[in-house]
Formats: sequence, structure tokens, C-alpha cells
Amino acid sequence: MSFALVLLSFFALFHLPPLRRLPALSTPASRAAVAAGLFFIGAGVMHFLMPARYDAMIPPQLPSPRFWTLLSGVLEVAGGVGLLLPRTRRLASLGLIALLVAVLPANIHEAAANSASHVLPFPDWYFWLRLPFQLVYIAWVAWAGGLLPSQSRARRAMAG
Repeated sequence: MSFALVLLSFFALFHLPPLRRLPALSTPASRAAVAAGLFFIGAGVMHFLMPARYDAMIPPQLPSPRFWTLLSGVLEVAGGVGLLLPRTRRLASLGLIALLVAVLPANIHEAAANSASHVLPFPDWYFWLRLPFQLVYIAWVAWAGGLLPSQSRARRAMAG
């Protein structure tokens, strides 16, 4: 939820007249992609700045929590960079959607752990409330990457 506020803040910032006139921010979908790109780069970097806290989120069934922490951090940064570049935006969106689905068990584990190991300094109920936001992030990334059916039709109409 707090991450959603960061994402929305970036998106709102990019709607300011001086910024939305930039070619890279000329459409709402491109602003969404750049906002999500910066969001995922920041989220990925956090895996390297606070790895022990992210290790605690890894379900105990998975060996080597640090490996999964660092791998997910690398994938978030790579996906974020991919969203910043129009040529790789679609592929990055697909990769980030796969990552968001893959980390859902860790988020469920974190919510169910009901412990002081939370990465974020919020009450336990927050971690349950945060779970539905995975769907919001998936939808956002799909929109930003041009993966939604209406965007595909519009792109074909403009090309043909």
C-alpha cells in the first residue's frame, strides 16, 4: 500500500506540464511505464540495502533465502530499467508480471508470519491488506507495457 503511494506519486509528478511535454512522458502509458520503472528499480535496490530483512520474507520451504533475495532484487532492477526503455518495455512488463506472481508466496508468508521480521515498519494487518495490491501492480505493469487488449488494437490501428 505504501509502495502504491510511491508509484502514484511518481505518476502524478510526471503529469506536471513541464514533464509531460518530454517525449519519453508524452502519453499516460509512457508516464505509467517510467513511474513503474523507477518504482521497481527502487524496490530492487532495497533488496541489496537490507537483505536480511528480505531474507526473513522467504518461505522456509525454499533453501538459501539470500539467493532468492538477491535474485528478486536483480530482477526488479532489470525489469525497472526495461520499463524505462520503450524498446524493452513489453518484455520487461512480461518479466515483472511473472516476478510479481512468483513473489506472491513470500508476501503471503510475510503476512502469515505475524512477526517482527516485517521489512516495513507497519502493523501486522498491513501485510494482509497489501496482498491485493499485487493485482494492482500486475495491472499497472500490463498497462505500462502495452499488454492490455485495447492497447494492442489501438497500436494496430495506428500502424495500419
